Amino acid sequence: MDSGAATPDNAVEQHVLSGEPEPRLPKRHPFAKFFSGAAITIAFVLLKLKALVFVVFDFFRGYAVNPFEGFGLMQFSVAGVSMGLSIWAMALKAPLRLVIGFVAIIVVHEIGHAVAIRAKGLHAGVMVFIPFIGGAVTLKDQPRSAYDDAQIGLAGPVAGTFASLIFLQLYKWTDQPLYLAIAAAGFAVNLLNLLPIGMLDGGRISAAVTKWMWVFGGGVLIYKVVKQPNPLMLLIVVLVAFQVYLSIVREKDDKAFYDVTVSQRVFVAIAYFGLVIFLGHQTYVNLNRLAALAK
Repeated sequence: MDSGAATPDNAVEQHVLSGEPEPRLPKRHPFAKFFSGAAITIAFVLLKLKALVFVVFDFFRGYAVNPFEGFGLMQFSVAGVSMGLSIWAMALKAPLRLVIGFVAIIVVHEIGHAVAIRAKGLHAGVMVFIPFIGGAVTLKDQPRSAYDDAQIGLAGPVAGTFASLIFLQLYKWTDQPLYLAIAAAGFAVNLLNLLPIGMLDGGRISAAVTKWMWVFGGGVLIYKVVKQPNPLMLLIVVLVAFQVYLSIVREKDDKAFYDVTVSQRVFVAIAYFGLVIFLGHQTYVNLNRLAALAK
């Protein structure tokens, strides 16, 4: 029973009876509250970033491969000779330094494909360069799914875009119009390569999103042939038609190839359209810069 008497265990009542003010806990300064909250938030974000870094590192670790694994004298000879012929043919129409820079971007573009091919456990066949068009990497082994094929298709334009950005940065450092011209040409060729047409990278990528995109690409190609008919465009139409035919045959023989999950479609679509928008913007801006410098 509490007798109401002040005891050593009842400190509050002792202070009241003695007339002494009750001790108060020191108030925290507002800045102390802010900085402690900020420290907790930063620590949380760093933990999340650490997890993200590990995820990104693990993703790119799979691309730390030798893109030329399995290449022999024949493959390197085809690549070297076709590259030399491309440089020679284009140098007849454009300055040699511009041509060499442009071909360098194409080389990086094709190596991007080769890296993705090896990362998927496949082997590249030959790397060949085609004057005024670009290049191509053939496959000894076929991708196991449209999703894998789309990633291989994306790797080239992504690598080519980074190469073009390097030349653009060189222009900003040196103010040399040559580097701007190379960068603009690189952005343009990578953008054109994303058209959703059978044999182009865009055709391979769009198959993992929806094959209806091929209708748009085919329409653009037919319009180009009607407006500017030439043997090269007609050859491209024939090759595209053959590629579409092969895709139809493959879908009948291997229906699982086009089984792509919703998340995979979304990833490919975001990567594809994001790249198209970025390259479209860079091509437009840098071609206008060139035109302004020419005045």
